[in-house]
Amino acid sequence: MTIMQELRHRKAVLARLVFLGLVAAAALAPLAPRAGESDIVLDNLTFTVGATTYRIPHLELKGASLSAIDLADLFKGDAKAVDGRLARLSAKSLRIPALTSETRAGGVVERSAYRDIDAADVVAGRIAILRAAGAEQTVEKPDGGAQHYLWGASVAKGIDLRQLAYLALATRLDSQEATKPVVDEESVEQLIIEDKAGRMTTTIGRLAVTGVKGRALPFPLPQLRDRLAKFDADKAEADPALLKDVIDAAASFDVASLDIREIAATGKGAPAESPYTVKIGRIAAAGVANGAVGSLALEDLSLVASDGGRLALKRFGLRDARLASLVESPFPQVGHIEAKGLDGDLPDARLGESARMKFSLAGAEADFADFREIAPTKLSGRMDQLAIDLASRGEAPSTAQFLALGYRTLDLSASLAGEWREKTQEAVFAPLRVEGKDMGAATLNVTFGGVSAAVFSPMAIVSRAALLASSLTSAELTLDGGALVERVLALESKTEKKPVDKLRADYAKTAAAAVAVVFGGGEKARKIADAVAAYVMKPKRLHVRLVSEKGVNALDAMARRPGDILESMEVEAVAER
Repeated sequence: MTIMQELRHRKAVLARLVFLGLVAAAALAPLAPRAGESDIVLDNLTFTVGATTYRIPHLELKGASLSAIDLADLFKGDAKAVDGRLARLSAKSLRIPALTSETRAGGVVERSAYRDIDAADVVAGRIAILRAAGAEQTVEKPDGGAQHYLWGASVAKGIDLRQLAYLALATRLDSQEATKPVVDEESVEQLIIEDKAGRMTTTIGRLAVTGVKGRALPFPLPQLRDRLAKFDADKAEADPALLKDVIDAAASFDVASLDIREIAATGKGAPAESPYTVKIGRIAAAGVANGAVGSLALEDLSLVASDGGRLALKRFGLRDARLASLVESPFPQVGHIEAKGLDGDLPDARLGESARMKFSLAGAEADFADFREIAPTKLSGRMDQLAIDLASRGEAPSTAQFLALGYRTLDLSASLAGEWREKTQEAVFAPLRVEGKDMGAATLNVTFGGVSAAVFSPMAIVSRAALLASSLTSAELTLDGGALVERVLALESKTEKKPVDKLRADYAKTAAAAVAVVFGGGEKARKIADAVAAYVMKPKRLHVRLVSEKGVNALDAMARRPGDILESMEVEAVAER
């Protein structure tokens, strides 16, 4: 995120420099010995705007439509007056071979140098094309930290100076103000960032952005920059509204598409001789408008840590994400999120020097729809083949039992779906399914009744009360396969030196007795107990279904015994024999 912020910041600075060059040329035009009626040539310009001093050794402006006096007053007055002058501004070309600037504010010193700035076909305040051969920038902070930026060649097309001036001078009063075009497209061939304090170097192969639109910020931009400069992550409570205001600022700009390729960061780790590296093949975004992101994709991520840990991700993506929900809602509003091709190999010092945490994930995705207040009313998700290498964990207690059962890898998949039905006031979760390779699968379907819209209230006391008022009306559990049961019995047989058939009968009897004790030993409890015992004897498929016409709510669960609740329900329990 920081890299993208810097790129957007640099684009705005470059556009402002064009403005300042025009202002300086107009103000000093009477002194230029080579100036003609529509051509202006100036040498050795120095001028200060606010906390920034600019130096331009040479400037050429050809075919200017405004007089020297009009150009001198180009940015005087309010946003409306400036817009009127820019609407009359046209020129064939602007050329600045070199430009430097220095800004001193709040103890921060920023120095920049641009090379070969060329603008062509300025018509009614709109630049058809703007090129720069490159730029270099250093930022020195009071704490001794310093950053160095090296920008490659850049090209921008369709720059609307009128809208840029408006964004710089105005403050938004109308919350419904529409965004207007700022830049049609822009590309930067390379960016190198060196952070001396963090001992990190970041490179970007290429950046391209299209369809940039903007509207005035709801607060002065310098004010926001000062707050960001003073922000301390360890003292975030000093400016609790900063994150919200940053999101508001981001929501003031639309971007049709953003494409960043070949990102690599290298830094000094601990120990220093073991650097860490982060690489991203591509970051792409599209449909960024009104504080929402239509789509975002991150591809070919790899991380090599200083301690030898490795992490790789083929793709991460999301769609229809609303930025404001990050601070306004306990459930971020995202339509779709996915991750594919995750592989990890990390050291685990807690278990010893040789212990590793190796895992992989074929894919995971989730969809959320029909948001109401704070949460979606419809969702679905799945996780495919989360594989954990148990052997690499060493003698970890959490994996010892699985290793004893013969599992070298724990391979799990899962899926879920849920929906709130407003018409019937029901919340249905079906199915919730977990499947383990060489283990079996469990599927759970649950329905809650009396679920009102109040459960989505942003007021916690209201939503909690609504949840307590809802009731469980049905629950259905199905177990398919019994590979795990068979392995447990085989291990127990080997350990206890008892026949498997004898152990199976003992386990079936014990399981039936446990169910009967938990649920009170009534007729319906015995029905479930018999089905469980039959499943242990022949672990192929177990199906248990509970239905309550009136429903069971939280008060019932606290006030009544489990056996009494079970006996008041319709019960179905069957084991495939």
